[in-house]
Amino acid sequence: MPKKFSDEEREWIRKKLLTEARKHFETSGLRKTSVGDLTKAAGIAQGSFYMFFGSKEEIYYELILEEEQRIRNAVLDLFPPENVCSKESIKRFLLYSLGMMDESPLLRQMMDRGEMELLFRKLPKDLLERNFTEDQDALLPVITAWQKAGILPGTAPESIVGMIRSMALLTLHKKEIGEEQFSSTIELLVELLSAGMIAVSKAVKGDGMS
Repeated sequence: MPKKFSDEEREWIRKKLLTEARKHFETSGLRKTSVGDLTKAAGIAQGSFYMFFGSKEEIYYELILEEEQRIRNAVLDLFPPENVCSKESIKRFLLYSLGMMDESPLLRQMMDRGEMELLFRKLPKDLLERNFTEDQDALLPVITAWQKAGILPGTAPESIVGMIRSMALLTLHKKEIGEEQFSSTIELLVELLSAGMIAVSKAVKGDGMS
Protein backbone atom coordinates (compact mmCIF):
# COMPACT_ATOMS: atom_id res chain seq x y z
CA MET A 1 0.00 0.00 0.00
CA PRO A 2 1.37 3.45 -0.94
CA LYS A 3 2.65 5.53 1.95
CA LYS A 4 0.42 8.31 3.24
CA PHE A 5 1.90 11.80 2.99
CA SER A 6 1.19 15.04 4.82
CA ASP A 7 -0.09 18.01 2.83
CA GLU A 8 3.40 19.54 2.89
CA GLU A 9 4.96 16.30 1.68
CA ARG A 10 2.37 15.97 -1.08
CA GLU A 11 3.07 19.48 -2.32
CA TRP A 12 6.84 18.90 -2.29
CA ILE A 13 6.57 15.52 -4.03
CA ARG A 14 4.26 16.86 -6.72
CA LYS A 15 6.65 19.69 -7.50
CA LYS A 16 9.58 17.28 -7.48
CA LEU A 17 7.81 14.91 -9.88
CA LEU A 18 7.07 17.79 -12.24
CA THR A 19 10.68 19.01 -12.09
CA GLU A 20 12.13 15.56 -12.71
CA ALA A 21 9.56 14.80 -15.40
CA ARG A 22 10.49 17.96 -17.30
CA LYS A 23 14.18 16.97 -17.23
CA HIS A 24 13.46 13.46 -18.49
CA PHE A 25 10.92 14.48 -21.12
CA GLU A 26 13.14 17.25 -22.50
CA THR A 27 16.08 14.86 -22.93
CA SER A 28 14.49 11.46 -23.56
CA GLY A 29 10.92 12.16 -24.60
CA LEU A 30 7.70 10.53 -23.44
CA ARG A 31 8.17 7.05 -24.88
CA LYS A 32 11.62 6.50 -23.36
CA THR A 33 10.67 7.80 -19.92
CA SER A 34 9.03 5.41 -17.47
CA VAL A 35 7.07 6.02 -14.27
CA GLY A 36 9.94 4.25 -12.49
CA ASP A 37 12.41 6.83 -13.81
CA LEU A 38 10.32 9.62 -12.29
CA THR A 39 9.61 8.02 -8.92
CA LYS A 40 13.26 7.02 -8.49
CA ALA A 41 14.35 10.60 -9.13
CA ALA A 42 11.68 11.90 -6.73
CA GLY A 43 12.58 9.36 -4.04
CA ILE A 44 9.15 7.71 -3.73
CA ALA A 45 7.81 4.21 -4.37
CA GLN A 46 6.51 3.61 -7.88
CA GLY A 47 3.01 2.89 -6.59
CA SER A 48 2.91 6.30 -4.88
CA PHE A 49 3.13 8.03 -8.28
CA TYR A 50 -0.57 7.36 -8.89
CA MET A 51 -1.52 9.38 -5.84
CA PHE A 52 -0.41 12.44 -7.84
CA PHE A 53 -0.93 11.63 -11.53
CA GLY A 54 -2.97 9.03 -13.38
CA SER A 55 -0.20 8.20 -15.85
CA LYS A 56 3.09 9.45 -17.25
CA GLU A 57 1.05 10.90 -20.15
CA GLU A 58 -0.94 12.96 -17.66
CA ILE A 59 2.14 14.52 -16.05
CA TYR A 60 3.59 15.12 -19.52
CA TYR A 61 0.42 16.92 -20.55
CA GLU A 62 0.46 18.97 -17.34
CA LEU A 63 3.95 20.18 -18.27
CA ILE A 64 2.84 20.95 -21.84
CA LEU A 65 0.00 23.09 -20.49
CA GLU A 66 2.38 24.89 -18.11
CA GLU A 67 4.82 25.57 -20.95
CA GLU A 68 2.10 26.87 -23.24
CA GLN A 69 0.83 29.12 -20.44
CA ARG A 70 4.35 30.49 -19.95
CA ILE A 71 4.58 31.25 -23.67
CA ARG A 72 1.13 32.87 -23.78
CA ASN A 73 2.00 35.11 -20.83
CA ALA A 74 5.32 36.14 -22.39
CA VAL A 75 3.71 36.91 -25.76
CA LEU A 76 0.84 38.90 -24.24
CA ASP A 77 3.26 40.88 -22.05
CA LEU A 78 5.28 41.82 -25.12
CA PHE A 79 2.27 42.40 -27.36
CA PRO A 80 -0.56 44.09 -25.41
CA PRO A 81 -3.88 43.33 -27.17
CA GLU A 82 -4.61 46.98 -27.95
CA ASN A 83 -1.30 47.22 -29.85
CA VAL A 84 -1.90 44.21 -32.12
CA CYS A 85 -4.37 45.76 -34.53
CA SER A 86 -2.50 46.21 -37.82
CA LYS A 87 -1.12 43.84 -40.42
CA GLU A 88 2.49 44.23 -39.27
CA SER A 89 1.67 43.93 -35.56
CA ILE A 90 -0.45 40.82 -36.17
CA LYS A 91 2.39 39.35 -38.21
CA ARG A 92 4.94 40.02 -35.44
CA PHE A 93 2.54 38.63 -32.83
CA LEU A 94 2.07 35.36 -34.70
CA LEU A 95 5.73 34.90 -35.68
CA TYR A 96 6.96 35.58 -32.15
CA SER A 97 4.43 33.12 -30.71
CA LEU A 98 5.45 30.38 -33.15
CA GLY A 99 9.13 31.14 -32.56
CA MET A 100 8.78 30.71 -28.80
CA MET A 101 7.06 27.37 -29.32
CA ASP A 102 9.84 26.22 -31.63
CA GLU A 103 12.52 27.24 -29.09
CA SER A 104 10.94 25.35 -26.16
CA PRO A 105 12.92 22.12 -25.46
CA LEU A 106 9.80 20.39 -24.14
CA LEU A 107 7.59 21.33 -27.07
CA ARG A 108 10.39 20.57 -29.53
CA GLN A 109 10.66 17.04 -28.14
CA MET A 110 6.92 16.61 -28.58
CA MET A 111 7.14 17.87 -32.15
CA ASP A 112 10.26 15.94 -33.16
CA ARG A 113 9.13 12.64 -31.66
CA GLY A 114 5.49 12.87 -32.72
CA GLU A 115 4.34 12.39 -29.14
CA MET A 116 1.21 14.51 -29.43
CA GLU A 117 -0.43 11.61 -31.25
CA LEU A 118 0.37 9.34 -28.29
CA LEU A 119 -1.20 11.85 -25.90
CA PHE A 120 -4.37 12.02 -27.98
CA ARG A 121 -4.70 8.25 -27.69
CA LYS A 122 -3.93 7.99 -23.99
CA LEU A 123 -5.60 11.01 -22.38
CA PRO A 124 -9.34 11.48 -21.72
CA LYS A 125 -11.20 13.89 -23.99
CA ASP A 126 -12.14 16.31 -21.20
CA LEU A 127 -8.48 16.74 -20.24
CA LEU A 128 -7.49 17.45 -23.83
CA GLU A 129 -10.26 20.04 -24.14
CA ARG A 130 -8.66 22.00 -21.29
CA ASN A 131 -5.96 23.11 -23.74
CA PHE A 132 -8.49 24.73 -26.10
CA THR A 133 -10.29 26.41 -23.19
CA GLU A 134 -7.05 27.91 -21.85
CA ASP A 135 -6.05 29.13 -25.32
CA GLN A 136 -9.47 30.70 -25.80
CA ASP A 137 -9.42 32.43 -22.40
CA ALA A 138 -5.90 33.79 -22.99
CA LEU A 139 -6.57 34.96 -26.55
CA LEU A 140 -9.97 36.52 -25.89
CA PRO A 141 -8.54 39.99 -25.00
CA VAL A 142 -6.56 39.95 -28.28
CA ILE A 143 -9.59 38.91 -30.31
CA THR A 144 -11.78 41.49 -28.58
CA ALA A 145 -9.22 44.23 -29.40
CA TRP A 146 -9.09 43.06 -33.03
CA GLN A 147 -12.84 43.18 -33.39
CA LYS A 148 -13.10 46.59 -31.73
CA ALA A 149 -10.56 47.80 -34.31
CA GLY A 150 -12.72 46.35 -37.08
CA ILE A 151 -10.68 43.20 -37.74
CA LEU A 152 -12.85 40.15 -38.45
CA PRO A 153 -16.01 41.78 -37.07
CA GLY A 154 -18.84 39.36 -36.49
CA THR A 155 -16.56 36.31 -36.62
CA ALA A 156 -17.04 33.89 -33.73
CA PRO A 157 -14.08 34.19 -31.32
CA GLU A 158 -13.89 30.38 -31.21
CA SER A 159 -13.21 30.34 -34.95
CA ILE A 160 -10.41 32.88 -34.59
CA VAL A 161 -8.87 30.84 -31.76
CA GLY A 162 -9.09 27.79 -34.03
CA MET A 163 -7.32 29.68 -36.81
CA ILE A 164 -4.43 30.66 -34.51
CA ARG A 165 -4.20 27.14 -33.08
CA SER A 166 -4.06 25.75 -36.62
CA MET A 167 -0.99 27.85 -37.28
CA ALA A 168 0.60 26.60 -34.05
CA LEU A 169 -0.14 22.97 -34.93
CA LEU A 170 1.87 23.34 -38.13
CA THR A 171 4.97 23.35 -35.94
CA LEU A 172 4.21 19.67 -35.22
CA HIS A 173 4.80 18.90 -38.88
CA LYS A 174 8.18 20.50 -39.52
CA LYS A 175 9.66 17.31 -40.95
CA GLU A 176 6.72 16.71 -43.27
CA ILE A 177 6.82 20.31 -44.53
CA GLY A 178 10.61 20.15 -44.84
CA GLU A 179 13.00 21.56 -42.26
CA GLU A 180 15.00 23.61 -44.79
CA GLN A 181 12.00 25.53 -46.04
CA PHE A 182 9.95 25.43 -42.83
CA SER A 183 10.82 28.94 -41.59
CA SER A 184 10.19 30.59 -44.97
CA THR A 185 6.94 28.64 -45.33
CA ILE A 186 5.68 29.78 -41.94
CA GLU A 187 6.68 33.38 -42.67
CA LEU A 188 4.78 33.26 -45.97
CA LEU A 189 1.69 31.78 -44.32
CA VAL A 190 1.75 34.40 -41.56
CA GLU A 191 2.19 37.16 -44.13
CA LEU A 192 -0.79 35.90 -46.14
CA LEU A 193 -2.89 35.33 -43.03
CA SER A 194 -2.30 38.80 -41.57
CA ALA A 195 -2.86 40.45 -44.96
CA GLY A 196 -5.99 38.36 -45.49
CA MET A 197 -7.41 39.33 -42.10
CA ILE A 198 -7.07 43.00 -42.95
CA ALA A 199 -8.40 42.53 -46.51
CA VAL A 200 -11.46 40.61 -45.33
CA SER A 201 -12.13 43.23 -42.67
CA LYS A 202 -11.90 46.03 -45.23
CA ALA A 203 -14.34 44.22 -47.48
CA VAL A 204 -16.81 43.73 -44.63
CA LYS A 205 -16.58 47.32 -43.36
CA GLY A 206 -16.11 48.93 -46.77
CA ASP A 207 -13.72 51.52 -45.32
CA GLY A 208 -10.08 52.48 -45.64
CA MET A 209 -8.74 50.57 -42.68
CA SER A 210 -4.92 50.20 -42.57
